[in-house]
Amino acid sequence: MTNSGDTILSAENVVKVFGAGDTAFRAVDDVSLEIKRGQLVLIKGPSGSGKTTLLSILGGLMKPTSGSVHVLDEEITTLGEADLAELRANKIGFVFQAYNLLSALSVEQNILFPARLAGRDLGDAKKRVAALIKRLQLESRRRARPDKLSGGEKQRVALARALINDAPLILADEPTGNLDSQRGLEVAMILHDIAREDDRAVVIVTHDPRIEDIADRILWLEDGKLRDRKSEQHEWTRDPVCGMRVDRWTAELTSEYRDTTYAFCSRGCQEKFNTNPDEFANRELSENRLIES
Repeated sequence: MTNSGDTILSAENVVKVFGAGDTAFRAVDDVSLEIKRGQLVLIKGPSGSGKTTLLSILGGLMKPTSGSVHVLDEEITTLGEADLAELRANKIGFVFQAYNLLSALSVEQNILFPARLAGRDLGDAKKRVAALIKRLQLESRRRARPDKLSGGEKQRVALARALINDAPLILADEPTGNLDSQRGLEVAMILHDIAREDDRAVVIVTHDPRIEDIADRILWLEDGKLRDRKSEQHEWTRDPVCGMRVDRWTAELTSEYRDTTYAFCSRGCQEKFNTNPDEFANRELSENRLIES
C-alpha cells in the first residue's frame, strides 16, 4: 500500500508485539488501512483489543514491531525521535479523553501553546487562535483557566489546540467518553465538520454509539485484527439514563442490576445509573428492550 493523492494516513501490515517467547502478546496483528481527506473513521472494539495501541502507532507515539505507517508521503516508522516530534507538531493533531490542558494557562494560552512549541510565527498563530475560539464558540471563555470550564468546553479547547498548527490528520482517543449525551454529540459534530469542511482526515477510537451515524467508515479491532464492521451487525437497546440508542454488540459500558445488564452511551450516564439505579431501572424507557435498527 503506497500513499498518494488524497490519502492522508496509510498503514501496511502493522504488528505490535509485547513481551517475548511464551509470554509474547500481539496487541496489533497485521493491520493495514488507508484513510483519505474528508473522511471521519471510527475504530471500535472491546476493551483491551489494542485500539489505543494502534492509535499510538498511527500517530508516531509508539514504534510498531514490524510494518509501515505513512502520513501523507512520509514513512513515519523509520523516523528518529527529533523528526517524529516535528511531524507530530505539524502534521498530526491529538485529542484525548482527559483533555490534557495546562492548568496554569488560559483558554487562549492553551490553544497557542503547540504553535509556540513548533516555532510558528506568533502574530499569525494569535490570529488563528482568535479564529478557532470564534469557530468553537469559546469567546466568553477565552481568558478562563481549565478549572473554570465545563467538560464540553475543555474538549472544545483541546480540539482547537489540535487544529492550531493546521494538521491534516486528527487522531482522537475517546474524545466524548467523559461527556454527557448533549456535550458528547456537540463534540462529535465538531469532529465531523473538521473532516468535511477542512478536508482533513479524522480517526476516532471510541465506544460511543452517538458518533456512528456521522462516520464514513467504522472499523472493528478485536484480538489485534482490524476489519470493516458490517452495518447489519447491530443489536440495539436503550441507555436507561438518556434514552440514547446503544449497540449491545459493541457496548463497552455496562452495569448489572437485579439480573439485568444495562448498556450506556457514556461514562456520565453509567455513573448516574450506578448512583441511583432504582430511579432509572423503574422507568419504562429503561427496560433495556431491543429496538429495531
